[in-house]
Amino acid sequence: MKKISILLIALTLPFSALAFNFAKPGEPSGKIVFNDVNPAKLLYQVELVAVNGENVPRRAHAVWLKPGEYELTLFPKLDNYAIKHMGLKERRNADRELVVVSFKVVAGKTYYLAYDARAEDSLDWQPISYKID
Repeated sequence: MKKISILLIALTLPFSALAFNFAKPGEPSGKIVFNDVNPAKLLYQVELVAVNGENVPRRAHAVWLKPGEYELTLFPKLDNYAIKHMGLKERRNADRELVVVSFKVVAGKTYYLAYDARAEDSLDWQPISYKID
């Protein structure tokens, strides 16, 4: 098992150079926070899966992006309460649904993203930026 893990890491290292280029320290950037949510208010965590169609290692905490417009592919992390209140069709796909949103980043701003499950109809649930600092 250990040899398989080492082999997988060795095989993925060359491709890590091809990963999306996030902002580096000191560069003008905006911060996007994914884990500052409140399930009691039906705001759930999302994970970043891709930026502009380029897969990235799943990010569940925060990323820094250079100013500009992006297409973010997000994965909502819903709890049992939310899933129980979904329609049958959505519930069946809740553990693998990806949502793509357009997002504009301004340098010096911090954006807090969440999956908003407050609408009565689960088809209207979507990622939102619920706070900007």
